[in-house]
Amino acid sequence: MSDLPKNIDSSSKRFSLKNLYLDPNNYRLIHEKEQVEVSEDKIKDKNVAQRTLRLISGDRNQNIQDLIDSFKSNGYLPVDQIQVRELADGGYVVVEGNRRIAALKYLENEFEQRSVELGRLDPAIFTRIPVVLYADADEMHHLTLMALKHISGNKKWGEWNQAKLLEKMHTTYQLGEGEICNRIGISKIELRRSLRALSLVQQYAESDYGDQFDEAKFPIFREAARNSALKNWLVWDESTFKVTHKTNADLFFSLMSLEPLEEEDDSGQVSFNDKYLEPAITKRDDIRILGQIIGDERALANLIAHRDLNAAYRASDLVFKERQELAIKSVTSDIAILSQLAIDSKQLPDLESALGRLQGIVDKTRGSGLLGVEQKTVFHDRVDRHYSSLYIDSYKKLKNLKLNKLSKINIFAGFNNCGKTTLLESIYLLSRQNDFAGILEVIRRRGKIPEDHINPEWLMEQLSGEIKISGVFDNQNASVAVRDFSDSNGNLDRTRYLGSVEIVSEFGGNKQESLTNLFKGRDRETLADSIKIISHVVYSSPFFLNEPHRYTAFYHKSFQSKALPKIFDFIRFEILPTLNDIRLVDELQRFLVDDGNYSTALDLMVYGEGLQRIFFICLLFASAQNGVLLIDEFENAIHADLIEKFAPFVHGLAELFNVQVFLTSHSKECIDAFVLGTPSSKDLSCHALVTSADDPSVIEVREFSGGEFKQLVLAGNVDLRKAK
Repeated sequence: MSDLPKNIDSSSKRFSLKNLYLDPNNYRLIHEKEQVEVSEDKIKDKNVAQRTLRLISGDRNQNIQDLIDSFKSNGYLPVDQIQVRELADGGYVVVEGNRRIAALKYLENEFEQRSVELGRLDPAIFTRIPVVLYADADEMHHLTLMALKHISGNKKWGEWNQAKLLEKMHTTYQLGEGEICNRIGISKIELRRSLRALSLVQQYAESDYGDQFDEAKFPIFREAARNSALKNWLVWDESTFKVTHKTNADLFFSLMSLEPLEEEDDSGQVSFNDKYLEPAITKRDDIRILGQIIGDERALANLIAHRDLNAAYRASDLVFKERQELAIKSVTSDIAILSQLAIDSKQLPDLESALGRLQGIVDKTRGSGLLGVEQKTVFHDRVDRHYSSLYIDSYKKLKNLKLNKLSKINIFAGFNNCGKTTLLESIYLLSRQNDFAGILEVIRRRGKIPEDHINPEWLMEQLSGEIKISGVFDNQNASVAVRDFSDSNGNLDRTRYLGSVEIVSEFGGNKQESLTNLFKGRDRETLADSIKIISHVVYSSPFFLNEPHRYTAFYHKSFQSKALPKIFDFIRFEILPTLNDIRLVDELQRFLVDDGNYSTALDLMVYGEGLQRIFFICLLFASAQNGVLLIDEFENAIHADLIEKFAPFVHGLAELFNVQVFLTSHSKECIDAFVLGTPSSKDLSCHALVTSADDPSVIEVREFSGGEFKQLVLAGNVDLRKAK
């Protein structure tokens, strides 16, 4: 807090009460309906003085009764200074201490007119009031004195009175925000909150409901000015402190006002009577609730129809979410207790059943999202063209690798350890943009480790090495760059700190960044303004955690998209003619096959691995809709004869769900099945990863369009794996 201006002279004096005049323009009174601005030469007017005394004292002296009782009990104690300034025509107006002077004037009048007992108050004080006289002080000095006492000091006014004083400093005297804050010792947050609220009040005053404003409503406006959700809905302009969405503003103002009730007479004429709809918003806490439901169309419609905020809240999804949160907290707490106990083996069936149900809930949640399985928000829900080119600048063993011939289905072949899986991972990382979960998924797949078992120190070891990948998706440039480093930020809590991972990505001119800090024995922290992925992307490997329960989310998505009948038709026609249905049993987290050859359903695991593999691959497409599907070692567990029939069906699913497929293969039979069996050769591209003739450590690519390689296969039975 800064000191008062040094050029203001002050001196201690003693004046009679009769020479002291209450300030009719005191900010304590601005909320009173009778209060009007009084010019300097009218302050001593008898009627003005009486009105000011009445307004300061309140009805039956309720505003000064505490001081009256204190003076009678303790006498006059000069604890706080009474500050005055001289009037041009004689006498002194009170700048600070109007309530105390009002109480003394009341007691003086009672003593002189009615000889009322004053208790311990010496009547001599009425003619010798100790005051501090400020000479040559301007109004800004007086405003500062009041602000120091009643805004940042210990005798605070109401919010409306405080805000009006701040407004005068800022608007009338053109003081900057920093100067006001330094002068009276408040934060810029508090200042702006008051100024925003006053601006909102001004818009309310200009609306159809403006005549209903009184200072009791001001806390509602102040709360509204700090509620981010409500401000976004009102389309708040921070540069002007104004609401720009007139329709929403009118609705908001209506909800906090009496609304005239329209009635229609027998002739159909609409008229207004003395009946009103009560305000739906009456206190500041209502703004918090309104902010929670403002984005819920159903709740908002309920609020408009019934003007009952609590009923609208109950109609929203919030009650369900709160019950859900409480249930999850309860389950988490109970599990923590169970983990500390020795469990009787007799209880295992119940625990296993509960585990199955919990897993079903998790998988249903993952599968029911509109954006696919475990996905973030995507940039576009619909794409016309997927990846048309890729450039892997640096990722593991792949350096400066360019792919330009990309189609709907892309096959990658090559010798062992030539980077086929690394290539799929690079596409996955590019698609996930600045989502750290994408990196985590790639690393745990390589290590074949469940997410909840990842050692953070091991994780940091896997992150060494720069990652830079780019490409063109849906005719827009895309890129991602990842680096690990030790953050020297002084604000970072370095307790058990291991390191940080920065991801910088861009798609179609939209740049995103994220920073993840990793700790030993502590949860990692990810900071990002937004996380959007290029498209849905699903990654499948035959070797990583392919238990059936991990496909339940894909099953639910396929069910929602009505893809299951098409999948069953293919399996029935090509593999199992007696198939009726394959159902997911949530409690068991297993797939049961309804087979016409058997009276009871059989577990899918009873059937051959080829059927299982085909079924699970088919389930992936719905979750990758309008996105990318990555399949490592496609032919694994599928007989070559069956791949010939399956390849055209894969193309059909890719067409149906608008999915771009990238698959790797070690099998010439698998490659040829796609080359010869894909209905449209233009939808296929073939790529061979080979070592450079100049440097065996460098991986290069040989690319063929579907039509080109089909001609090579038909003419000379060329093997893509051995391309030079």
